[in-house]
Amino acid sequence: MSESSLEGHLHRLCGGRYAPASETVAIRVSGMSATVERAFYRCSKCGDEQRTVEQREAAEQSAVAALRETYALLAPRAIRQLRESLGLTPQQLGELLYGTPKGIVEGWERGRYLQNRETDAMLRSLADRETLERLAAKAGVTLPTPEMIAAAKEARSRPDMAAPKDAVRG
Repeated sequence: MSESSLEGHLHRLCGGRYAPASETVAIRVSGMSATVERAFYRCSKCGDEQRTVEQREAAEQSAVAALRETYALLAPRAIRQLRESLGLTPQQLGELLYGTPKGIVEGWERGRYLQNRETDAMLRSLADRETLERLAAKAGVTLPTPEMIAAAKEARSRPDMAAPKDAVRG
């Protein structure tokens, strides 16, 4: 059900009507907890409470934003930029982080998942080349050289390397 479909909706068991309400709740994400306001609907007659998917998602997003701010966690874009600056694929970055699945790394980069404080510290430590090389050796990950990274970055930024937009398809 969408949010608008519950407002004023008749509660079948008691005949009351649902009205918007909110509550302060603690939401746990990635082993951390944030206190946020969560909207829901309450029956005016019997007090039955219903939450829509949108209300649940909004509360979780608020919790994620609060945790990012509270613990100064890397934003999704910063995680992706770090990975790309190191010349790593999501799979390789996950291997460096003790076998974190590629899908989780991609989830961090898209903002679907929130890294915990320990993982955030590990991500930040990869900016140090010595730490990066030590972890790569442990994980068996072959790192691109700084020259390879620079060449790949230049190739991505050069418009002549991209396919023309009006190329004729054959």
